[in-house]
Amino acid sequence: MAQKRYTLLAGGLLLGALAGAVAGLLAAPKSGRETRAQLAAKAKDATGRLQEDIDRARGKARVAYDGLLARLRDLETKAERKAKQIRGGSGVPA
Repeated sequence: MAQKRYTLLAGGLLLGALAGAVAGLLAAPKSGRETRAQLAAKAKDATGRLQEDIDRARGKARVAYDGLLARLRDLETKAERKAKQIRGGSGVPA
């Protein structure tokens, strides 16, 4: 009776160890080389997305700058016309 219990215990331990080894292999992380390659690929993707975002931001900034510059030139022209009206159109300071 005791021998049968030890046989079952040994069999259970062996089966548990085998199941643990299989689970460990299935759940184990990738090798160092694979992990570094994956990290490098993700970094490259992130760099590409960041560059696209920077390019988009630069484009928007350029459009805003050009619009602001045009508005300022328009205001400058209007201010010069108004100053001439105030001076009586002579161009000489009052």
